[in-house]
Order: sequence, then C-alpha cells, then structure tokens
Amino acid sequence: MNGRLRRWLWRCAARLHHLDFALFLPYLARLPLPLGYALAGVRGRINALTGRDWRSMGLGFRHIHRQSLAGYALLQPSASRAQLSAWRRGRFISEAHDEYEARLIAAGRLQELGCEFLPGDALSHCQQRERGLVLLTLHFESFFAGVGFLGRCGAVINLMSSAVTHDPRVDRAVRTHFERKYRGLEHYLNGGQVLDMEMGLRPFYAMLNRCETLVVLGDAPVLPKGASMTVDFLGGPRRIAGGGLRMAQRTGSDIGGFVCVPDGTGHYRLVMCEPGPSQDPATIARIYHFFSAQIAAHPGGWWASDLLPAMPVQAEDA
Repeated sequence: MNGRLRRWLWRCAARLHHLDFALFLPYLARLPLPLGYALAGVRGRINALTGRDWRSMGLGFRHIHRQSLAGYALLQPSASRAQLSAWRRGRFISEAHDEYEARLIAAGRLQELGCEFLPGDALSHCQQRERGLVLLTLHFESFFAGVGFLGRCGAVINLMSSAVTHDPRVDRAVRTHFERKYRGLEHYLNGGQVLDMEMGLRPFYAMLNRCETLVVLGDAPVLPKGASMTVDFLGGPRRIAGGGLRMAQRTGSDIGGFVCVPDGTGHYRLVMCEPGPSQDPATIARIYHFFSAQIAAHPGGWWASDLLPAMPVQAEDA
C-alpha cells in the first residue's frame, strides 16, 4: 500500500471515528434500550475487527488491538490463539457497552436501568460513615454505570478521572463525549464530583476527610513519580499505581472494591468486596484476590488488558 493511499484511508477512518462519537453514540442513547444495547454490541464487534479505540485513533496506530492480545497471553499462557482473539473481541464489546452506558447516563436515563447489589447490604458500606471510604474498581465491564448505581444509596459518591482525555491528539468529539459523561454522572452523585487527578490531590483528601466515598480505578501501571504498591494480582506480585491506598491510609479511611457486570438488557449486578481498614495489608490483598477472580471468570470483560504488559510479575527479591 503506497503512502498516498494510506493517508487517504486514515483520513476516512478518522472522519468516521469523529462521526461515531459525535452523532452515532448520542443517537444510540435515544433509542429503546433493547435496540440500543444490540447496536452497541454490533459497534463493539466492528471496533474489534478494525482495532479501533479512541486511544489508538489519537496516536495513529492500533496499539490497543496488539497489546490487548499480548496482555491476555500473559494472563493465560496456555490459551489458544482462537481463545485469545475471542477475549480481545470481548474486550472491544465491553468497552463499546461502557461508552453506550455513559451516553445513557449523560442523557439522564440511569433511572431506566436496574441493578442488584451483592451482597444485599453492599450499599450500606457507603452510608452514614464515620470515616472516608476509597472504593477501588477496574476498567471492567460496566464500572462507570456502577458508580451511578452507587449514588442510589443517597451518600456522596466521587470519582477520580484523568486528564488524558484532554490530550489535543484525541478527537474533539471524544473529548466532548468524556466531558458530557462526567457531567451527566454528577447528577446522580448526591453532590459528589468527577475530578481529574492531574488537578491535584487536595480535593480528594478533602472528600475523604468529610467521610465521603471516592471511587478510584485500581488497575493502572505506576505513573512517573506516582505512588505505587505491590499486590498479588493476576497470578503474581505486580507493582501498580497505589494512589488510592495512600490517600485512604493518610486520611484514616477504609478501602474496598467493586465490579459492575451486565445481567440482561438494562439490568446489572454490582458486586462489592467488603471494605476494611486501609492500614491492614490483608484488606488490600483481599480486594485484589477478588479482582483477579472476576477477571479470570470473564477475561473479555477487562478492557484494560492492554496495560498488563506494563505491570510484569515482580521477582521475589524485587
């Protein structure tokens, strides 16, 4: 393929990518739920075939498509190529559903969705607290909708986000998508906020000192100069970002975890890993054992699998 044709194809792909986020996703959020979910799944399958992800489109090459396969190979070395490819396809479908759910929330339709909480007293962990609570979660299945469902407990729920979506290389429609989904979510958080961690950590410490709940993604590699922790995660000790644990410990807050998974059209299950004292190493070990089990049960639901190569298993003397 010559350079001129490659550039033309890329411009076409970039234009379609823009129209997808600017027009098609908002359109899906106006459809009846059964049709919207079905088309979101079709969109995910197309993304899997083409290797399209908003991060890949921003950088100009299909690194998510390639690195996801590498991540699943690390997760399950004995898996066949067909199984790895199926998990990767599931990863794109799960991400597409998350993007659709975000637009439903931005359109004010969260009340149309149902959620079962497991165990039955899961919501009580966020209510009438005497100290703050950090809830870790993963880029897994429907975590973003899960944050909205947590808001139904009546407590103040906050979410830590990232300014990576503001990168000028990211398509303008994608940046608008994230802005609208975050502002839409805030309507359901009882006064809680979605704030970028790059703005500084002081607001997050203040939230925890007010005995509020802060949701933090707990499956990211360590950032330059960022806090880290080593946990037994997905088959061995891995060094990952530890900002959530550090904030919990410094504010005397508890720490727990949750995942939110689809359970039929418009229905979900939010599964809570019971919070405990952040100073107790057994608490964080229990949370990551819970996360590992959830991913092992449905690898294709973990749409951060491309990050696993950046979190290698540590040597015993590391």
